[in-house]
Amino acid sequence: MYTVYLIDDERWALYDLQHSCPFAAHGFAVVGAQTDPFAALDEIAALRPHVVFLDVRMPLISGLDLLRMIRGKAEECGFAPPAFVIVSGYAEFEYAHEALRLGVVDYCLKPLDVGEARALLQRLSAALAGMATEERAQRAGEAGSGPAFSALLEYVSAHVTEPLVLGELAKAFYLNASYCGERFKEVTGETFTHYVRRRRLEKACELLERTGLPLSQIALRVGYPDLPYFSRVFTAAFGVSPSRYRAARREKGRR
Repeated sequence: MYTVYLIDDERWALYDLQHSCPFAAHGFAVVGAQTDPFAALDEIAALRPHVVFLDVRMPLISGLDLLRMIRGKAEECGFAPPAFVIVSGYAEFEYAHEALRLGVVDYCLKPLDVGEARALLQRLSAALAGMATEERAQRAGEAGSGPAFSALLEYVSAHVTEPLVLGELAKAFYLNASYCGERFKEVTGETFTHYVRRRRLEKACELLERTGLPLSQIALRVGYPDLPYFSRVFTAAFGVSPSRYRAARREKGRR
């Protein structure tokens, strides 16, 4: 059973999270909950949970800054950092973007309904299984993924903005397509499609912030030759269009 720690500065939110998420039914046990983020930091170092749910907006410190502190504490104390799920009452693309950069498993809006909670816990369980598989693979030199699959994974990471079809990649690396799909999710915690989309959108955000390239060129560079489709994917992920994202980042830079 995976262990979970909850952090939110509002007690009602902690209560709601504990009772809206069917943790036990999906193999999770809540081992601690805290409204004080600094007290939570010490408790996490002692309890070493597999997962931390944390609010993104707290009066003493932001959830993202606390995430960084927890990772630093893990490195200092010599334990594996937990997986993180951000919960927020605000659909703010800047927080979502930064959370994405920090590699959180998910960014969820309060309050979670039961259906959303179940889907989240299923994704979380898959992500944790992938982390465990990756750790075993590192210890064993290769833990079950096999040299061919490892080579495929490296290729995808290096060519993520190019046209990629998992079935064709499987053939190129002499692997079964169904096996590749299952192993990809086990190792990365994401489906092939979600992994590629996330990496492409990360690159798109960098180009929007750091260059003056037209949106059509940015879309093409990150693997989306169709600009309207790129805009729909981007907006669905961040809640704002690419052009508005760029304008907001520039306005923030002028302040």
